[in-house]
Order: sequence, then C-alpha cells, then structure tokens
Amino acid sequence: MGGWKDLLLDTLKLTDEVKRLNKDIDRLETHVVDVDKRVVRLETLIEVTKGQNIGLIKKL
Repeated sequence: MGGWKDLLLDTLKLTDEVKRLNKDIDRLETHVVDVDKRVVRLETLIEVTKGQNIGLIKKL
C-alpha cells in the first residue's frame, strides 16, 4: 500500500499530464480555426464560381 509520498508523486504526475493535455488542446484549437477559415474561403470561391457560370449560361 502506497504512502503519502506515492500519493504526492501521483498527484504531481497527474498535474503535469493535465498541463500537457491543455497545451495539446490549445494547439488543436488553433488548427481547427485555421481549417475552418480555409473551408469558408473555399465555400465563398465555389459560390462566386457558381454565380459566374449561371451568368454565362444566361448569356448563351
């Protein structure tokens, strides 16, 4: 059975792990925001292209 030292060591390890996971979440959040911005730009490009194609078809 572990004593208070083992309990303290486990608490310190868990604290470090939680800090590491928080950093990973921050990094992933930044990545997701960047991907979302790219998707919005692509959607806008597609909408503009669709509008141009409809204009060309009406002229024909």
